[in-house]
Amino acid sequence: MNDLNKRVGFIGAGNMATALISGLINSKYEPLKIIASSPEKQHLQKLEKDFGIQVTENNIDVIKNTDIIILAVKPNIIEDVVNEISDSINHENHLIISIAAGIKIEKIAALMSPKQKIIRAMPNTPASIMEGVTALCSNKFIKPEDITDARILFECVGKVSEIKENNIDIFTALIGSGPAYIFYLIESMLEASKNLELSEEEKVNLISSMIAGSANLANNSIDAPLVLRKKVTSPGGVTEKAIEGFEKRKLKEIIKLSMDEAEKKSIELGDN
Repeated sequence: MNDLNKRVGFIGAGNMATALISGLINSKYEPLKIIASSPEKQHLQKLEKDFGIQVTENNIDVIKNTDIIILAVKPNIIEDVVNEISDSINHENHLIISIAAGIKIEKIAALMSPKQKIIRAMPNTPASIMEGVTALCSNKFIKPEDITDARILFECVGKVSEIKENNIDIFTALIGSGPAYIFYLIESMLEASKNLELSEEEKVNLISSMIAGSANLANNSIDAPLVLRKKVTSPGGVTEKAIEGFEKRKLKEIIKLSMDEAEKKSIELGDN
């Protein structure tokens, strides 16, 4: 991995924290430079056993022993957690990265020093297999090296994009929630495959592999998705018939409207 000489602390030891810790360790980051806190002893014991990192039930221990603090807690408890740790944070030295969904930077800053360096990160669930996509946005006190450090951390579990915070809601609708839409598509294709005489497991494998291969082709081809789609759609053929069905039922319009509704919901949650 790129050079990251900082000590990294996680407040919260759930699935996303575990994914990030796993990514760091797989990228040869030194385990003893990582510390995680949680009230869940079993989570901590598993992290210590699997990765050899430091663990504690005391959030203040994380602050005292790290340079970068990742807030990996549920949105409904982040205010309590920040109130607990704020007096122990040195705003000049500590970098705060929050992965709490829907919590704006200004809300966290209001509970800390007004000059606190804060990055808001939104990784999606494929980060758990090192194929995630993460958006980063930051406040005006962040320095270039802070962004570099954050990129290194999240590139351990996939792709990273820097965006403005006012774009976070559409990012959430499209990318953060995106894996659920793909799983929904797989569900739908499974239901349509009832006449295919294969096991459910093999069907899932084939459909998932088809989606992964198509996505990789779109990602690596010089052709736009529209061109790639047309290359597969022979006139008068099977694919054209299915596309005609999608068009007749206005599938694109359904997707656009659904994304708009999801974006509005993200805005609503962030304003609460």
